[in-house]
Amino acid sequence: MPAPNKKNSDKTTLAYRELKREVANLAKEVLRGAEHHKSLASRLAEGAKNVGRTADNIASLNVDTATVAETRELSKTMQGLSQSANGYATSANDASQVARYTERAAIRSHEGIQQAVDNAPVPMANRTWYTQE
Repeated sequence: MPAPNKKNSDKTTLAYRELKREVANLAKEVLRGAEHHKSLASRLAEGAKNVGRTADNIASLNVDTATVAETRELSKTMQGLSQSANGYATSANDASQVARYTERAAIRSHEGIQQAVDNAPVPMANRTWYTQE
C-alpha cells in the first residue's frame, strides 16, 4: 500500500460525534428551508389570486385589454412561482428525511465502535498506527 498522502493526513477529520451532530444540524436546516419555501409558496398563491381578482375588477371597469392581459399574465406567473416554491419545499423535505436516515444509519453502523473506543481501558493509538504498509 502506498504511503499516506501528506496533504490528506494533515487535514482535520470529523470525529463520529461531530459527524452525527453535523448531519442532525443539516437535517434541521434543510427542514427549516422547506418550511420557508412552503410559506413563500402560500404567500405567492394568495398573491396570484389577488392579482387575478384585480384583473377581473379592472376588466369590469373597461380598462384597456392590454393592461388586463398583462395583469392576468402576472397572476399566471405568480401561480407558476408558487408551484415552483412548493416543488422546492417537497425536495427539501425529501433531503431532510435522507439526512435523518443517514444519521440513523451512522448510529447503527458506528455507535458500537464509538462505545468500544469510549470504554476501552487503554487510550487508542494515533490513527496512523493502524494503517497497513
